[in-house]
Amino acid sequence: MELSLAMIAEPRKRNGIVEKGVIVANQCDRLSKIVPHLKDYFYLVERRGWLWMNSEKTADVKLVDDLTTLEETKRKFPEAIVLEFSNGDFVDTDLFHPLNIPKIYTGIQIAAWPAFKRHELFVRAAALLPQERFIKFGHFWQKSRWFDRNSEAVRRRKIIRLAHRLHASIDFPGEADASEVNRLVNTAKMGILTSEHEGLSRFKMECLSADIPVLVPEDAGPATTRHINEKTGMLFKPTPEDLAEAIRYVEDHLGSFSPRAYVLGHTGVHHALPALKNALRMLAKRDGFQRDYEEISWNGRNEGLIWGRGKAIAEVKNAVVRCNP
Repeated sequence: MELSLAMIAEPRKRNGIVEKGVIVANQCDRLSKIVPHLKDYFYLVERRGWLWMNSEKTADVKLVDDLTTLEETKRKFPEAIVLEFSNGDFVDTDLFHPLNIPKIYTGIQIAAWPAFKRHELFVRAAALLPQERFIKFGHFWQKSRWFDRNSEAVRRRKIIRLAHRLHASIDFPGEADASEVNRLVNTAKMGILTSEHEGLSRFKMECLSADIPVLVPEDAGPATTRHINEKTGMLFKPTPEDLAEAIRYVEDHLGSFSPRAYVLGHTGVHHALPALKNALRMLAKRDGFQRDYEEISWNGRNEGLIWGRGKAIAEVKNAVVRCNP
């Protein structure tokens, strides 16, 4: 996995005391090794964003994707504050909301192009519903040990050719600007996720916030299937036939779902962010300073600070230098 991070608060000095900033990262240990004095100036928040249990020893706060690992995480890391929220729980429900616009698509899928997203499953299910119209797009991941942009571009072309060959009615626009995603989600009756194991999908949470139910494969694991219930969507067996049947069912019963009401009552940034702020206040009180972290805001995304571009480590080093007593 790429080392990705978001710096949501810079350190500052008040009355001769360094009040720590906050970095959210998926690989806190690696980051601490690269910048040895990092924890003198920052609290580290571990966003797993993937399957399995949280593992970073240097994390001060752990955001848990898979709640089946919650108690084990608490036992293994007794010094850390463990929260029952992950990055997808920080979805901005003010940005993602219902719009009174026509539903021109039966289903939407927003997914990057690695193979584990199971793009072919989506296409083959759509081909079984030739009278229905779908939209599918996604970004390319940065090149790393696991994924390669060139191979992803090849896969995208193959998937588009497969859709044409099977006469599946799918629109394949390019990457959409973030400001356009809410509008595009609102043009569909449902979101469709076909991934294998990963973390709590932000796409899924954005759909639910826009009051769009979501279909999720039942084998995707507890982190990915989290928040899917009779009010928010439906689980399906990962076959084209079962997905097509689930699409028909959800379309016929749209009135029985209330995903936005569920999100507003259980998750979303207005639940997750106060929990994170409270955890940081507890750490600050322990360490003898008064910062309340009311100024922080985070939508669960990496805010463009992706390891390998050079920007992330430069930001961190500059922050440390500025606050160095």
